[in-house]
Amino acid sequence: MTMNSVILELPWDFASINMSAVEELAGKSGIPGIIAKFLYQRGINTPEAVAQHLSPSLKSLSDPWKMMDMDRAVDRLVRAVAQKEQVAVFGDYDVDGVTSAALVSGFLEGLGLKVTVYIPHRENEGYGLNAEALRNLASRGCRLLITVDCGISDSEAVALAGELGMDVIVTDHHEPPDTLPEALAVLNPKRPDCPFPFKELAGVGVAFNLVRALRHRLYGLGHWKAGQVPNLKEYLDLAALGTVADLVPLLGDNRILVRAGLEVLDGCNRPGIKALKALCSLDSGITSTDIAFRVAPRINAAGRMAHADKAYRLLATDDDAEANRLANELHLLNQERQAEEKNILNEALDKIRCLEKRSAYVLSSPEWKRGVIGIVASRLVEQFHRPVILFALDGDEAHGSGRSPEGLNLYESLCACSGHLSSFGGHRAAAGMHLPSDSVEGFSEAFQKVVASVLEHNDINPRLMVDCTACIEELIDPGFSRFYEHLEPFGAGYPSPLFAVRDFSVRRSTVVGNGHLKLTLTPRTGLQNGYMKRGMDLVGWGHGDKAGLPWEELELACMPCLNIWQGQKRIELRLKDIRYR
Repeated sequence: MTMNSVILELPWDFASINMSAVEELAGKSGIPGIIAKFLYQRGINTPEAVAQHLSPSLKSLSDPWKMMDMDRAVDRLVRAVAQKEQVAVFGDYDVDGVTSAALVSGFLEGLGLKVTVYIPHRENEGYGLNAEALRNLASRGCRLLITVDCGISDSEAVALAGELGMDVIVTDHHEPPDTLPEALAVLNPKRPDCPFPFKELAGVGVAFNLVRALRHRLYGLGHWKAGQVPNLKEYLDLAALGTVADLVPLLGDNRILVRAGLEVLDGCNRPGIKALKALCSLDSGITSTDIAFRVAPRINAAGRMAHADKAYRLLATDDDAEANRLANELHLLNQERQAEEKNILNEALDKIRCLEKRSAYVLSSPEWKRGVIGIVASRLVEQFHRPVILFALDGDEAHGSGRSPEGLNLYESLCACSGHLSSFGGHRAAAGMHLPSDSVEGFSEAFQKVVASVLEHNDINPRLMVDCTACIEELIDPGFSRFYEHLEPFGAGYPSPLFAVRDFSVRRSTVVGNGHLKLTLTPRTGLQNGYMKRGMDLVGWGHGDKAGLPWEELELACMPCLNIWQGQKRIELRLKDIRYR
């Protein structure tokens, strides 16, 4: 391990950049060189791609009719609208699932349909469709069932729904099995035979495309009078919440949906969203980071600690008082979740300390709460950079949640040892599974062998991926600040820029707050007046002990961050790592 990295003790990796191509891109696109360098490194390397990336338009969304089975799904929904049928929407208990359910049910109710929304209890029912719930929905008179963010692996349950007299439209985004459920329509861009060009939608993205196509068909049929056509922008707040929370790449269609959805969230009139924003002290300028770390955890807390129906009702209600009450309930549940997470993490770390180093860690306990183990698995992956699967034992059954670092496909690894599992599903970075409790040890051995085999040919040891070098002059220049806002939103698959800053002077080095480092960086040479003389602030959270370092010998890995204080916007840097040059 390289030791010239002061904080993370990691080697730094830089992408190879063609500077002549970067300069050409900057000139043709009319953007600062440092912006061009960052975009080029991220694969956005033509003027057309730059223009679309900086100003994403809803008009650029992929055509929903290119999704396999979309015509069959819309035909059936048009018939349901014409006959005023009762429709069931079956969701999942995470943010993606409840936003999908709120979006589809809200639009269908606006068409005059009676909609029954069913979200299973995480611990009592588990993920996906189940027989008891389907019989319940059929007994209520539902003849059309729409799954959102689930269903792709539920062939037996879909067949049962058919036997109970329900047509089924599956909308999902998880990896499809070799054999698809025999539903009326299966909407999933990851189907091998699906020509829909963007494959990385969240469940709410698939649901939004279904609503887009249905609206288009009904408009063509003259369903609405002039001026009464529903504006789908009203649902983009839900699309943004679910997309960011589900950690799908914020590129392509996802970037378009989230950018537009953030604007809707800023002026949102949905009572549940307003209540959550107030609870999180969010006013204007809400970002994807706000969703990921402040809003989404509270919505998720319902399904993790109680029942996700609370979260669905929060997003669906039109009543301000009910919204405030539910938002406060979710806030308290999130506090409980944080305490539970801390306890499980400490117990898991104690177990790992008793083990020799492994290719993967599979841990279990009857004391662990099923709704929290996935978060803890993520924390452990960050620390050990190895796949982690945690099982909550419930008598004879074990319910697991797994996470994997970049470079190892968790879903494929589970497929290789699926003989030990009763059921599983997910994608390359996260998965859920179920098996008998007495099979956990056998599964653990098989899974470790599979991962060890992968590691023989793949290096997944952590490295700090730096986008490019940057002079402090480039970052202080107003042109950078002007364009930086247009680079957002950042998130999964499109993280914030990470620059290696060198050749700077430290005008001021102080320790602020509870041991935080604050530097003011200025150019080492050249122009030293105006905004260059004012410099740029850098904050290193918890790194006040570094204040006395010999800065002239160092380079800094740091991320720009938009700081809004009393209505004023400015860019400052957040310290990620330090190394000697």
